[in-house]
Amino acid sequence: NSGTTVYFTRFSPLALATTALSEAVAPSFVDMTATTVSAVLANYGSAVKVSDLYALTSIETGLTEHIGVMGQNAGETIDRLIRTELSSGATVQLVSTSSGGAAGSTTAISTIHTSDTITGLEVRLVVAALKTNKARKFPGGMFRAIIGQYGAMDLMGNSEWVNANIYATPEAIQNGVIGKLGGVEFVETNDPLITVSGGFSTSAANVANVQTTFFCGSDGYGVVNLGSISAPKIFVKNPGSGSTDNPIDTFSTIGWKMPFVAKTLNSNWVIALKHGATGQFHAG
Repeated sequence: NSGTTVYFTRFSPLALATTALSEAVAPSFVDMTATTVSAVLANYGSAVKVSDLYALTSIETGLTEHIGVMGQNAGETIDRLIRTELSSGATVQLVSTSSGGAAGSTTAISTIHTSDTITGLEVRLVVAALKTNKARKFPGGMFRAIIGQYGAMDLMGNSEWVNANIYATPEAIQNGVIGKLGGVEFVETNDPLITVSGGFSTSAANVANVQTTFFCGSDGYGVVNLGSISAPKIFVKNPGSGSTDNPIDTFSTIGWKMPFVAKTLNSNWVIALKHGATGQFHAG
């Protein structure tokens, strides 16, 4: 009840107190520095009509498949909204070593080849950057990463990953978490940010799709749900006697809705690693 604009307060780290205190003397007070970041909350949702004839003749009991599709659409929409915000707010870091036909490090997204995949080395380089930027870790002492399915496929075949996760228990792989490496907990998405690269291609069919894996420190970005709404709500409405737009009960409706906004709070604490991925090519 205070408007749709949400304000986050981001405090800056204090200067290190390397001068010894004098005995029995109170230290001099220092000023806290804060930056306000704002975001505008908005409603997102979708709905479908289901005819009365379908409901009466289909073998789909209780329209459960319709509800499942709407739930998937809601989750994927929220995932895309977060991806869109991080793509514009994160700090970009390129995969360090090019193996696509040129020696040395990559210099631009256009020089990234499909074979320039994410490895244990790339994870360590990003973690080093997050630590240099004084990014805080999440409870449990880990950074977190959102990785696409093809990037995950490459990383899970890397020898460092295999050695680190060989004894992982099935109970630990939950909520989309596929494993941990180098102080980072990886969560998989099937909707990664993809940038088309012209690097080292000999034809349009071989142009590489450059993947983005987002590495985050705690409070690097924030999401806001309104009140007690922490997940999309599914609405199933059958015809009723008071419905003036459905006078002869010809359809039911199924939909979802959620007030939501995602916002990058500290660009130095969210790093977008650009890398290639095996098996991913631009169709041309």
